[in-house]
Order: sequence, then C-alpha cells, then structure tokens
Amino acid sequence: MPMRKVAQRELAVLFSLLAHPLRLALLTGLAEGERDVGSLVKSTGAPQTAVSQALARLRAARLVQERRQGRHVFYRLTVASLPAWLDGGYALLADETAQVAALHDALTSLRATAPAPVPASTIGAAVPAAGAVE
Repeated sequence: MPMRKVAQRELAVLFSLLAHPLRLALLTGLAEGERDVGSLVKSTGAPQTAVSQALARLRAARLVQERRQGRHVFYRLTVASLPAWLDGGYALLADETAQVAALHDALTSLRATAPAPVPASTIGAAVPAAGAVE
C-alpha cells in the first residue's frame, strides 16, 4: 500500500504539470513529433520566454528532452504513452461537451413547450370556491 501512496503523489505532480494550459498545448504539439522552440512559439501564440519557462518545467519533470543543433533547440516527448493520455483527456472532454449540449437542447425544448408563467400579481389572490357565485 505505501507504493500506491507514492504513485498517487507522483500522479498528482503529473496532473499539476498538465493543468497549465501552455504546458498542455506544448505537450499536445510535441505529441505530433519533435519541434523547435520557434515553431512551438508560433503554434501556441505565447511569448518565447513563457514557452521556454514551460519547457524547462517539462524538462525538469523528464516529460520532454531537448536536442541542440547549432542555435536551434528541438524538443521531443520522452514518455511514449503521453499522446494516448492526452487523446483520452480530449475524448473525455468531448463526451462531457456532448452531454452538456444534449442537456441544453432538452432544457430549450422544455422551455419552448412549457406553459406561460403565472404573473406575480395573481399569486396569492383570492380564488373563488368551486360553485360559488360572484
């Protein structure tokens, strides 16, 4: 059981790394193959300093590895199963999005067929008893 607790802590660290949108975008881009920093900056639209800092965190966690070629630095994933994890996460979101859209459609349909609301001015007004003559 102690190994499971260690694994849970490590998994929590991994999830915290994945929780940052830029780091997630970088990992998603690198899932397609090795890329240089310039192309990662272009694809994410983030400043180079932010991309470099995010890559440093991912490198420190051993999720990515760098390779230098002249003045260019190329990055690649070091965990072969990470693209499948990312795909699974995106599929989970797609399922959730579809469920939310279906719920929205159902609520819209209910609103369209629901009777008109009772005006507030009539709430609490005296209602004549059945068979009473006014």
